[in-house]
Amino acid sequence: MSGQVTGHVFSWALDLSVVIPAHNVADTLGEQLDALLGQEWDGEWEILVVDNRSTDGTAALVERYASNHSRIRLVHATERAGPSYSRATGIEHAASDAIALCDADDVVGPRWVRAMGDALREHRVVTGPVETETLNPAWLVDVRGRLDITRCRTWYDLFPVVAGGNLGIRREVFATVGGFDDRFSTSEDHEFSLRLWQHNESITFEPDALLHYRYRASPRALWEQGNAYGASRPLLRRNVAEAGIVPPPRFAGWRSWVWLVSHSPGLRSPTGRARWLWVAGNRVGQLRGSIRDRTLFL
Repeated sequence: MSGQVTGHVFSWALDLSVVIPAHNVADTLGEQLDALLGQEWDGEWEILVVDNRSTDGTAALVERYASNHSRIRLVHATERAGPSYSRATGIEHAASDAIALCDADDVVGPRWVRAMGDALREHRVVTGPVETETLNPAWLVDVRGRLDITRCRTWYDLFPVVAGGNLGIRREVFATVGGFDDRFSTSEDHEFSLRLWQHNESITFEPDALLHYRYRASPRALWEQGNAYGASRPLLRRNVAEAGIVPPPRFAGWRSWVWLVSHSPGLRSPTGRARWLWVAGNRVGQLRGSIRDRTLFL
């Protein structure tokens, strides 16, 4: 794995490397970088933005920031597409063995760097609350849902999960567990969390490592993201079963199919249409994933 790097190259080990995978995020990345640059911590730290085949002004934006802030470096990851590969490339080039991952379309909370940096001095895997109401209109939060910010999430209450966009991890843990699985374009953090569980790695929930999460709002984006999320679940369910955990029933989502039929009149309103498209995208994606990966989970 390799990547071209621009910006300041540190000749000494740092205390924390913040890695941001980026693909066509020129519209949102600046807000994330501003949030990071405004933070204070007693350790030495850097920001690596990993540009993954962007065709907009993402790379140029990072270069402008890097010219004014020595903390920022740009890494080009061009061998293949996907956030899993981008994160691995960023970690490869990081100047620290303590890594904090966030995404380019979200915004970290005001104490995020300090919370992640301090926690990784004592713990091997860290995650924090993911909040949805700051960056999204109320109607979209009603469609996509509010997340519990008081504790670590779980997958069907079977094992704890980290958020790929709000994760702190030691380099040796990432290497031992094996990184994110490229087969998953979404839910790669859930699959990674399964392997953390298999390796008996405990996850520390740090309340101050707050992340403001940005939902996608257009009907097309809701459908496409829901479809991608759904398509990942059958393979993840099979991996869970192979890990020796009793997985959810194969037809655990049948109520959602009934919901789609009963709520079809709601398609007449914009909010009802958005909610219906989100649920339908998930269901159709799950059917597609069941066929593609030859493992039924509807």
